[in-house]
Amino acid sequence: MAILRKGSDEGFTGKIGNTVTYRLYGKTVKRTIGIRTDKPTVPVLSSWQATAVTSAFLKSVREFIKIGFELAAKQVSKSYYDVAASYTRLNAITGTYPLQHIDFTKVLLSKGKMPLTPMTRVKATDDSLLFSWDSKFTAHGIKASDQAMLLVYLPEKRVAIHQLNAAKRAEGFGYLQMPKTRAPLIAETYISFISENHKSISNSIYTGQITWQTD
Repeated sequence: MAILRKGSDEGFTGKIGNTVTYRLYGKTVKRTIGIRTDKPTVPVLSSWQATAVTSAFLKSVREFIKIGFELAAKQVSKSYYDVAASYTRLNAITGTYPLQHIDFTKVLLSKGKMPLTPMTRVKATDDSLLFSWDSKFTAHGIKASDQAMLLVYLPEKRVAIHQLNAAKRAEGFGYLQMPKTRAPLIAETYISFISENHKSISNSIYTGQITWQTD
């Protein structure tokens, strides 16, 4: 069913026959709906799998990338998810079909022009992961009031744990509370910095893989 928007020049939106019309980022988009009858080729299957792998990962970190890619998305008039998904597919998918997977060392969870902070590290404590960085680092665009955003991804459970305002840059460290587990879990860790007014952000930094386990 198509709907005519009264009082506007946008025309019909919705489904008419084998086409669907909708608004996307201020533009009217019309697409044909069809059923694929030919056998998909390996490149097509590879593309589908890359999309599925990307979607499954980004679903787990969605709240983080919503902030992390907001500024980059505005610059190209796209959604934060589309920008994050495009980057992940092009840069962080490794392997060949049907064994494609995420290369966590190449994942980007935020994208911006704020200079990267050196000496970023992470280590396990009794119930948390302790992230640290060079609090004395100075550069154009760096402020002591910048906030540290922390994230840990657990591939075996396909879940992420994050803290969007873990500490001020000037503090030099921040904690991320972790779940109790007797079985060791592989944790992929990341840190980003964002200005207090959220008008500037850094690229995320991969701070390494750590094995998490509690007594």
